[in-house]
Amino acid sequence: MAAVKRCRACKRHGRGKAARAHMSEMYRNICAGATVLAAAADALQSGIFDSALQAWQLVLQTTRLGIFVFRFFLYFLYLLPAFLCGLAYWAFAGQDIISISYQERGCLRHTCDIYLPHKAADAKAKGQQLEPTAPVVVLVSGGAWIIGHKGYVTMLCRALRNAGVLCIAVDYRYWPQASVDDMVEDNEAAVTWSLQNCANYGGDPKRVTLLGLSSGAHIAALLLMRRCMEERDAGSTGRTLSWSVKDLIGFVGLGGVYHFHGSFMDHLHVKGIDYSLQQRIMGSTVAVQDSRSPTQLLHQQPDLATDLPPMLLVHGSCDKIVPPEQSQTFSAVLHQLGRTDAKILLQEGEGHNDPVIHNPLMSESSTVREIILSISRWSDDFQVSRSLDDLPSWPRLPKQLIQVARMLTPV
Repeated sequence: MAAVKRCRACKRHGRGKAARAHMSEMYRNICAGATVLAAAADALQSGIFDSALQAWQLVLQTTRLGIFVFRFFLYFLYLLPAFLCGLAYWAFAGQDIISISYQERGCLRHTCDIYLPHKAADAKAKGQQLEPTAPVVVLVSGGAWIIGHKGYVTMLCRALRNAGVLCIAVDYRYWPQASVDDMVEDNEAAVTWSLQNCANYGGDPKRVTLLGLSSGAHIAALLLMRRCMEERDAGSTGRTLSWSVKDLIGFVGLGGVYHFHGSFMDHLHVKGIDYSLQQRIMGSTVAVQDSRSPTQLLHQQPDLATDLPPMLLVHGSCDKIVPPEQSQTFSAVLHQLGRTDAKILLQEGEGHNDPVIHNPLMSESSTVREIILSISRWSDDFQVSRSLDDLPSWPRLPKQLIQVARMLTPV
């Protein structure tokens, strides 16, 4: 019996000892946790944590940009034969494409390519006087404000010139050579030259349309906004301007950017265009970004809408780099301000490059048709719409090949 009691006492003593050991272990863990938290707090105060976070963000952003560039490289290789054909057309079309400098003492970027319609080209070849009867489209190419070139719109110009349109493809300075404000000034000079000289190449100066693609649509729309403001200032001061917004019969935006808002900039960041680069291009403060956003300028000065020309805003529903919301919101604001002549066309299943690359390679002309019909409507000249049968019927790449290209492209 005594032995049993001693055994029970020993068990109680063992349990108590185990409990004390467990409590001691918990205390040590708590102390260790407190030490880690204290070290983390010291790291936060010393900036080590911030440096580590920045390093991680740099690695992540570099990876995103690398994936973007790699996909673009694959896309370029996949369509390389087609790109070479387009380059050959642009470089060796001869007298039908004329390169002109639109600014005195300008740089190599201050040039434009004039695509003569067939009627004007034939008259020029015969030494005849060119009659200024063709509608004119001044094209502002895109390129994310960084890497654009006037040759990017070659295939689109080819389709338009077949329909009897005189195309003027503008080249201009990009970042880091120029700021957004400089890009607007370059294109203002190009529009001035086009209005004053298009008649020499068979274009009608009373039927000039401004067309912008992607970031080029942003620059063109911002140019119109600022021109409207300049006209109002000139009216109050008596200053004379070289041209008025009323001299343009319409504006066409293809996959355009019209508002530098937060979610759009987040979207670009995820695509690999870092916030720091965005701020260098679009502005480092919200106030500057808003002053460069056509949609926001309409919110701030609603009366500008009355001075703008009619618009056609075309956007692919599957655009990966510029969400369709950009065109939809811009159009909605214009409609709210009474501009019901601002038409939006959402192209189902199309992406960012379709109007200038994919569709011309398939001789798919739905966007070109809408542009021509809009020009016809804006100018009250329905002769233009009769040329729709003259749109290119070659090349005709299979749609399956273009679908693969749409999957490969990062934009």
